Amino acid sequence: MRLSICSASATATAACLWLVGLGTASALETAEEIRECSHANFPESTSIQLIELKSLDRAGSERVMDARLHWKRHNDGHVRLMIRILGPQDLKGSAYLVIENKPRDSVYLYAPAIGRPRRIVGGGGKGIWGTDFSYEDIRLLQMSSTATPAERLPDSEVAGRATYVISQSPDADRESVYVKTVSYVDKETCVSLQTEYYEAEDQPRKRLLVDPETVKQVGGKWTAHDLEITDLGEDTRSWIQVKDISVDEDISARFFNTVQFYKN
Repeated sequence: MRLSICSASATATAACLWLVGLGTASALETAEEIRECSHANFPESTSIQLIELKSLDRAGSERVMDARLHWKRHNDGHVRLMIRILGPQDLKGSAYLVIENKPRDSVYLYAPAIGRPRRIVGGGGKGIWGTDFSYEDIRLLQMSSTATPAERLPDSEVAGRATYVISQSPDADRESVYVKTVSYVDKETCVSLQTEYYEAEDQPRKRLLVDPETVKQVGGKWTAHDLEITDLGEDTRSWIQVKDISVDEDISARFFNTVQFYKN
């Protein structure tokens, strides 16, 4: 099985991409402790990632994109995230900026054919650049947003790894296409190895999987390098593969400026 990026949810999967392997991870008791262990895995300040995005539609057609992701945590704890497409040529230069705010994030999209960035309102469940990763999926992977109190469910296993299981709902004051997420958090690393995204209480709409074999330490934090997301309703799949990561280095503020983020 091939997989790609990692996650945490407004809901609490924010630990996939960046996770700290705490020595007490296998002895956590409450859902809040598990969530805090996951959230502790984000970089202290910044991250730059070279990633590959791949999508596969129901007809078996494959599309591959290379991109650079810039991530920064500000002093108020809010995160800014920018993704710029490096190839193929028909999408090169396209960019996506998310500024974490309450009750609604500020989201901007730039396409060379349009020639200027435009602000996006709504559309949290729509996939970006033809992938199954929506704006909200990306934010849940990359932003350690708080959520309503998490509920611990019976422990389970994913790919032979012992996991905690917690269910979370989105912040009451934040718009979301999901009513809850269920995360299967590895007891050794606090990385979420599986996350289910529910649009209705009894049926997940999407499922994110992380290959445990790709979870490695980067800058003292456990990092998943391959993730796979499946849209269970559409029967399509997408992957994010992390090619390279640097953490806690200086990043120019222009990458997160609403009128400059798409410029080289």
